[in-house]
Amino acid sequence: MSLTGIPPSDEINERNSDNEPSLVGDDIDKYSNKGESPRKSGEGSSSEPKKSVARFELTAFDSFNPRLHQLFLQADYVECKSLIGELINQYGNDCEFALYIRGVIARIEGQLEEAIGWFEKARETSANCHIYDIELGRVSLLLGRQTNAVDYLERAIKADPNDARSYYWLARAIYHLDTDLFNPVEKSRDLLVRAPVIQLEPDNLDVMHKLGMLYLRSGDEDKAFAMFGNALSRNPTHAGSILAMGSIMQAHGDHDTALSKYRVAAELCDYNGCLWNNIGMCLFSRGKLAAAHSCLKKASFISPLDYKTNYNLGLVHEAMGLYCSALHFLKKASELKRNDPQIIGAMAVVLSRMNDMNNARRAYQKSIEIEPKISIVSFFFKYFLKVFLGSKLCNLRI
Repeated sequence: MSLTGIPPSDEINERNSDNEPSLVGDDIDKYSNKGESPRKSGEGSSSEPKKSVARFELTAFDSFNPRLHQLFLQADYVECKSLIGELINQYGNDCEFALYIRGVIARIEGQLEEAIGWFEKARETSANCHIYDIELGRVSLLLGRQTNAVDYLERAIKADPNDARSYYWLARAIYHLDTDLFNPVEKSRDLLVRAPVIQLEPDNLDVMHKLGMLYLRSGDEDKAFAMFGNALSRNPTHAGSILAMGSIMQAHGDHDTALSKYRVAAELCDYNGCLWNNIGMCLFSRGKLAAAHSCLKKASFISPLDYKTNYNLGLVHEAMGLYCSALHFLKKASELKRNDPQIIGAMAVVLSRMNDMNNARRAYQKSIEIEPKISIVSFFFKYFLKVFLGSKLCNLRI
């Protein structure tokens, strides 16, 4: 016997699907969490389909920047490079600060070509390209590529005219340019004068010292002396300015005042070859040959490739009568600075003291051929011709 009033189960499901939407597990959880009851279709619901929301994964490589900076300040370059390698392997070239630190470490370690590669990668990632133009200009200057350095640094100045570092490194790059189109010393000096650091940081002692050195090398001793004095008025213990001012006094024959300046500088920067070279020559001018020899030997130990120190050692040994040692140091100076007429003239004097007439005559002639205007060499050559070769040759025109 069948029941006629109850529809089959299939019909019940069809009716339910026509009237109400069926609920699945996700919908039940959604409504139960909000404390709402499911609505029927058409009640406050839009007919638009749901949009799928894209999920983005945030990279957190910037969180390692403080750790990188700490390792760099501690000079723990091995651990710093290890962490940078992990970041690059994980995130690629998106971690700009890591690439920058890696380039700085390569520059400190003397791997200049590698430093250029790291700075180029950081430059491609960064929006502040002028910062990396400065770094690339510095590394190019260290590599001896002055023209490339000038290009990078001029680009950095165009991007940010208020960054004093660009002017400073551009002045150094121009100073080392080998060109006949303009005077590199004057142009670099003028560039430093109009640098914004002079207006924004009038107490910057390093800039004052560099500007004073440029004035000194361009022959303007008054402005150089004033610049060094200005630096010392702000900091009486600034070693670079003390040393430069002492050298000016020494050049004018005031050896006692220069020695007092050098005494202060020696307490601040004892390991300085230029300082001990100047002290030695002050003592040499006062006739203290043994003390001068000791100071110059210390300067030679600190700066063995300084031709001036070797030249001065040759003069001291010649004054002490040690002609073989004098010739040794003068030859070393000549190898460090080839075709210098003053060094070759000093060698000629030593050779004449050693009674090596042929080589002495050749050295005199070569020195005068290089620079005929050096009067002291011409004087010694005439004296050599008169004393060693006879008075008949002293009237020869040189």
